[in-house]
Amino acid sequence: MQDKVTKINSLEARYNIHSCLENIDKKDLDKSLLVCNEVIKKFPEEPKPFTDRSLIYILKGHNKLACNDIKQALRILNNKQKAIDPLIKYQIEVRDASCPK
Repeated sequence: MQDKVTKINSLEARYNIHSCLENIDKKDLDKSLLVCNEVIKKFPEEPKPFTDRSLIYILKGHNKLACNDIKQALRILNNKQKAIDPLIKYQIEVRDASCPK
């Protein structure tokens, strides 16, 4: 585990808004989740990393956590003053519709 954390920390300088799913490995979703957590720390006011992490949670079978991230992404989306990528907005709305109310 320490090796993973060290490796993740060494990559931190290269994180960008798209890093969550850039190198997703469905055989090692925990690694992708660690990357995504760091991206969210770096971009806490952007909906995309939450949307991306929700997909990882779905793949891991953690639907409640996925819905929590989608709800957070929706809150951010609704509070944004600038334009949001229409595809990200659509993904958030579709995933939110599948979450329990």
